[in-house]
Amino acid sequence: MTSEIKKKIPVKKTILVVEDEAPLQDAIKLKLQRERFRYLPATTAEEALTILEKEKPDLIWLDLLMPGMGGFAFLEKIRQNPAYRDLPVVIVSVSASPEKIRRAFELNVFDYLVKSHYKLDDIIKRIRGFIVKSPSGQSYERN
Repeated sequence: MTSEIKKKIPVKKTILVVEDEAPLQDAIKLKLQRERFRYLPATTAEEALTILEKEKPDLIWLDLLMPGMGGFAFLEKIRQNPAYRDLPVVIVSVSASPEKIRRAFELNVFDYLVKSHYKLDDIIKRIRGFIVKSPSGQSYERN
């Protein structure tokens, strides 16, 4: 990352990563920290809900297929809460099902990325783009 882009992130932005695959969580952690993001890991949707009680991330990276509460149930739950209704969520999933993609956007996700279509570095760049475009952390612009 160029020093110009790093300077555009005035404060460490926080990303809550809801992903149940430990090796992928580790890789995401390394890459997000290298990009100067604060990283909050959750391996289940239930754990993510507990984190949200204490933290307000700038963005949620959400996998759909998880043990226990699935990604859509988590998304529906947070969208019912006024504190999280507009919180940016990017779904990063193995599923490219048009029905799932449509449902995700109906639940006001920022983006839907299919894991097999992107390298991890490209996903990080897209997420960085969302956050850099919104230094206030309040108003986000979709790509």
